[in-house]
Amino acid sequence: APDGSAIAFTAGVEAQLNVRPLAQPEPTPLDGIAGVRGPFFSPDGKWIAYFQVGDLKKVAVTGGAPVTIRAGCAAGNRGGNWGDDDTIVFAAAGGSEGLRRVRAFGGDPVVITQIDSTKGETAHMWPELLPGGQAILFTVIAGGLDNATVVAQDLRSGARSVVARG
Repeated sequence: APDGSAIAFTAGVEAQLNVRPLAQPEPTPLDGIAGVRGPFFSPDGKWIAYFQVGDLKKVAVTGGAPVTIRAGCAAGNRGGNWGDDDTIVFAAAGGSEGLRRVRAFGGDPVVITQIDSTKGETAHMWPELLPGGQAILFTVIAGGLDNATVVAQDLRSGARSVVARG
């Protein structure tokens, strides 16, 4: 959780979504929410977003019925991040379609990045919105993970800066 009070994770063969407040010794499984990948919290810590069979969903930290944010958008999940502006950035189609941004209540995703095959890029993965929400940090795959580059991209201008190579 953003305040450091809990963690969300998957466990078991079923990839069951669990929440564990750090003040408690045992996690609480969120009933009926299995087959989960890549859970992450909302900025206020009240929701957990996750990927399930290619869909981007969210559920209250206390459990309940899941809400589909966007169906069929994130097969082969390679990361997501929920910004302070109540938008979620995620790697579309396992990163092979670049990064997209969608409102946390749903709607059509907006393209943030596109794969540049002329540079050998094959995926954009593991996005993290930087403080203030004006830039994003992500990994560019070109020629495999050993040749990956971590970049920061200004969301207004699209300008990129290399943070780390390899």
